[in-house]
Amino acid sequence: MFLTRNRKKVYKVSILIAVVLFQANWALGQHKAVWVERCLTETTHEDRYASYSPNGEWIVFESNRDGNWDIYMMNSQGENVKRLTYNESEDRRPSWHPNGEKVLFESNRNGSNELFTLNLRSGKEKKLKQNTKDGEFVFASYSPNGKRIAVSLRESEQKSKIVLLSKKGKRVKTIIENGKRNFYPRWSKDGKEIVYFSRKDTDNKDDEIYGINLETGVEARLTLWKTHNFCPSWSFDNSQIVYVTSMEGSRPEIFIMDRDGNNKTQITHNEEGDTLPNWHPKENRILVTAYRNGNYQICELELSEK
Repeated sequence: MFLTRNRKKVYKVSILIAVVLFQANWALGQHKAVWVERCLTETTHEDRYASYSPNGEWIVFESNRDGNWDIYMMNSQGENVKRLTYNESEDRRPSWHPNGEKVLFESNRNGSNELFTLNLRSGKEKKLKQNTKDGEFVFASYSPNGKRIAVSLRESEQKSKIVLLSKKGKRVKTIIENGKRNFYPRWSKDGKEIVYFSRKDTDNKDDEIYGINLETGVEARLTLWKTHNFCPSWSFDNSQIVYVTSMEGSRPEIFIMDRDGNNKTQITHNEEGDTLPNWHPKENRILVTAYRNGNYQICELELSEK
């Protein structure tokens, strides 16, 4: 039985489509991108809030492994752990200066949360000259050039604003103030934008992620979810944002999205949850605070093709 000319064309097109689909499926099957996890700390205490040094070789984090919250450092393989602060009060939430020689952290050693710097070469600590009369400082981070600090000024858990400080701690400008809670400002790699999470559009119920252009003051809402979205962090090339979403039972999982809020993708699927992501400065690796075996540990996600 012979095919007519039109049926031959249809037959050839069908074969071509089938071949293309087969090749595409084979390629996807051969080159599937997955995020592989490895844990860097495994203790019976709490290790949290980890971030990479600017060169990616070191990690600072907070831990209560010695009975009190203090700042620690280790290499990127989870080795050579060193305690950096020795204060009876709580020293928490460290972040790096862009020169890699100083660490910024919070401490309540004077009765309320204030910002301190630690020189890694000399071990000398210095309190910044911030005014805390209208709240306490939390979730601070340096600008890429080290000249500014973005930080949340917390009046309560339901009300906070985001301000910019000079490198010495002097208040320069309030950039986010709306009577709601606004936390966790993080700079883009070019210093032109900041992402943060807020409850300003959810009647103080759900956290959502926003971005603000510091030159124009224009804000954009990046997530729209009937649960919490929080703790954003930029990718090394500024093209994506990693963040946390509360799933069923409030379990936190890690997601990534494009910088404009599109193409949201879940990259962790753990029964116990992951939070506080921090993207490597040069590679597709992400530090997370992972809840494992009853306590928090520092783990790393690395993008791998399988």
